[in-house]
Amino acid sequence: LRARDEAESASRAKTQFLASMSHELRTPLNAVIGFSEILDRELFGTLGEQRYRDYARMIHESGEHLLHVVNDILDMSKIEAGRTELEFERFDFKPVIDDVMRLIVPRAAESGVQVSANCMNSIMLRADKRAAKQILINLLSNAVKFTPEGGRVDISAERENISLSLRIVDTGIGIPQRDIEKLGRPFEQVENQFTKSKGGSGLGLAISKSLVELHGGVLAIESVLNQGTTVKVTLPLGA
Repeated sequence: LRARDEAESASRAKTQFLASMSHELRTPLNAVIGFSEILDRELFGTLGEQRYRDYARMIHESGEHLLHVVNDILDMSKIEAGRTELEFERFDFKPVIDDVMRLIVPRAAESGVQVSANCMNSIMLRADKRAAKQILINLLSNAVKFTPEGGRVDISAERENISLSLRIVDTGIGIPQRDIEKLGRPFEQVENQFTKSKGGSGLGLAISKSLVELHGGVLAIESVLNQGTTVKVTLPLGA
């Protein structure tokens, strides 16, 4: 019992520390991102040397990447601490997919990956809209991230009885069978030469899985190494 209490106390301390540090890091990061963008756009005058603009753009991109990692850590720490509050509302899921596609498709095109969506005209869902969008962004970003140039990612959504069935299929690097169950755990990544070059916090899938489960849904993964991965999310449609 003492060991269990100590483990729980250590876990709470870790979660509180991560949440506190995430907040502390976000303020200076926002300043770095904002001022580097001003330099890159030369809003108050020219910088003169082209390399200065290149450096400002690199600072901006690195700052945004770090802020994304920090936000993932904060989201995961809130989930682990049981402080994630969902705001349920009834909305059409189709426009959410359209919004996310507008965000993901240009990024995917830069990596030479084609993304397409096939969704019913209207699927009414009772859920936390922000969380639903975050689930979709995380899963699509992961699929694009681990799909080499020339590959494709397809997303489909349809009603199945009283549930929304969402499928994201990619032609990416795939996942060894022994590693699939790791991927829902925080900070877990499947390591190989391709994934090492991509970086990231390893939290996107864990956050998505936790948010799906908070809605009473299920996230399942099927994959074949060097052929691709299918992620299926099932969410209750709600009343």
